[in-house]
Amino acid sequence: MAGAIQRFETERTRRFRAEGLSETDEGTICNVEQFGCSVVQVKASNAGAGWSYTVGVYDTSGKPEVITVGLREKTALVLLSDAANRLRAGTDLTQGRHREMVGEVECEFRPVDPKWVKHLMGWALWYYDHSEFPVLQAVYPDLENRFPGENGFDPAFAQPLMQPDSPMTEVEDDFWASANPKSSLFDWKFADPPHTRVFLSKSVHQGSEPVTYVSHDEEDGAWQFLGDSMSDGGGPVISCFHHPIDDDSSLIELADLPMGWWAERAKPGEPWVRSKHERTDTDD
Repeated sequence: MAGAIQRFETERTRRFRAEGLSETDEGTICNVEQFGCSVVQVKASNAGAGWSYTVGVYDTSGKPEVITVGLREKTALVLLSDAANRLRAGTDLTQGRHREMVGEVECEFRPVDPKWVKHLMGWALWYYDHSEFPVLQAVYPDLENRFPGENGFDPAFAQPLMQPDSPMTEVEDDFWASANPKSSLFDWKFADPPHTRVFLSKSVHQGSEPVTYVSHDEEDGAWQFLGDSMSDGGGPVISCFHHPIDDDSSLIELADLPMGWWAERAKPGEPWVRSKHERTDTDD
C-alpha cells in the first residue's frame, strides 16, 4: 500500500519504534518518517510570544533544525516546512536572505546558541537523546523588510535574537522568563501586563521588608506593594510589575484583587485579609 511507504525511516526512528511509543510520540515519529521532520508549536501566553521548531531535519538530512519566535502558528508551519525542504535540497540558508518564505518580505537564518536550544526545544532534545544538534533561527523583518537592528525597524516585530553573540536585552530577557516555569512570566496571572509600572516602598525594593500591604487603587488602577513601615521615606520606588511577583510568588494570590481594594497580612505565609477602600468626602 502506498500509505505504508516510509520515505525518511532512519536508525533513530527504527529504534523508537522498537522501544514502543506513546500516542503523542507516535505522531512525531510518523511525521518524521513521512515528511522528514515534525513541527512543534508552543502557544503564546499573555506574557510571552509563542514559538515553533522542527524535529527530525538533522536526523533525516544532516541539516540544522529550524526555530522561529512570534509568528502565527500557520505562518510558522509554512515557513519551517519550506526551510526544511530547502535545506534538504542543498540550499545554504545561512547565506543571504530568502524570499517567498514568509509573506512578501525576506527571511534570514542565523545559528542558535545551545543555551536557547536547551531552554526551548524540549521535544527535539528528547528525539536526539539530549545530544547536541545544530539549529538555525528564522529571523523575519517588519513589513518594510527592515530587520532587527536596522534603522527604522518597527518594534512591533521585535523578536528575541538567539545567536551566541547577541546581547540579552529586555526582549530576550522577557522571552526567556516567559519560558521559565520558575518565573512569574511563565504563567502571568494579573490582568495588567508584567511591565506595568507599580509602586514599591524603598524597604520592599531593597529586600529589607517583605510585602505585607497591597493596594489596587480605584482612581487609576495603580498597584502599591508596601511593608510594615508603609512609608519609609524618600518616596515610592517605581518598578516593573513582575519584579515583586518574581521575588514573592505568594503575591499571585492577589491577582484578582479588584480596583479600589487593598489586602493586608501579618507576615509572609499568613492569609491575606481583603478590604474595600472607603470613599471620603475629598474623593468627590
